[in-house]
Amino acid sequence: MKRGLFLSTTKQGRLPDTMKQDHIFQKSLLVLIFFSLILVLGSCSQGDVEFQSKSFKSRLQQGDYHLGWSLNYFDSWRNARQPRYLRLAESHSINAINSFASLESDTSPRISEFYVVRERRTRGCRLLAELQFEAMNHGHQLSGMTPQGCIY
Repeated sequence: MKRGLFLSTTKQGRLPDTMKQDHIFQKSLLVLIFFSLILVLGSCSQGDVEFQSKSFKSRLQQGDYHLGWSLNYFDSWRNARQPRYLRLAESHSINAINSFASLESDTSPRISEFYVVRERRTRGCRLLAELQFEAMNHGHQLSGMTPQGCIY
């Protein structure tokens, strides 16, 4: 009977009210699903702040920070001759060299900042060599770790 009613009303070009409502409901449900999917994908695509890569300047400052502490501890070693200052200076030198080496590998040699980073990495390597030489001359044992990229 319903089928006959449907056929009789569709011949006239009109749908029964319940069928119009079902059709509207289905379309609105599809639109709602589509917008929900867009919102979910949009929220997933934005990275978390702590996972974003650091800028060139902040990475350079991080290496400078370690190099500065290394120099500070080395000066303290010269004044007090306490071996812990040499170990701290060595640790900070290695961290500085690794920071500069990482930044150097991420920077193109076509820009001038590459050579700034290379010079600072080389300066860190020289400081580390001097630290190791001082320790050896005064009978102290350091880790002797030479980061990749430091050649003496």
